[in-house]
Amino acid sequence: MSKNSKKIKRDRDKKGRFVKRNKYVFPKGKSGNPKGGYWNSEDSIGFQYKKLIKMTVDEFKRWMKDYPEKERTIAQELAYQSVLKARKDLAYLKEVTDRTEGRASQSIDMTSGGKPIPILDYIKKSKK
Repeated sequence: MSKNSKKIKRDRDKKGRFVKRNKYVFPKGKSGNPKGGYWNSEDSIGFQYKKLIKMTVDEFKRWMKDYPEKERTIAQELAYQSVLKARKDLAYLKEVTDRTEGRASQSIDMTSGGKPIPILDYIKKSKK
């Protein structure tokens, strides 16, 4: 901790809950989160990727008109720019696909040229 940073004291009871005098306690029924305490998946870039790549080309063009740049969220703008670039650039296409579909599985060849692998050999001996 740097000498310039202030340490904030957060008083808690024996069960770890904030005590009443603490400024971090919210009124009963309020979470302090303006969205009611719930995360909105539509605010994520991944959600916007998936939404855009499911569209037909005509729907995508219509979406561009329905959501002009001044009305888009940052997540929508980032997803939109990535999808546009993915149409022309193979590396971007791979990145968008990995983000929306998950990375392709990759196999690992773990051989030792016919000799026992020392770690596995150790495990076998310790079980005896």
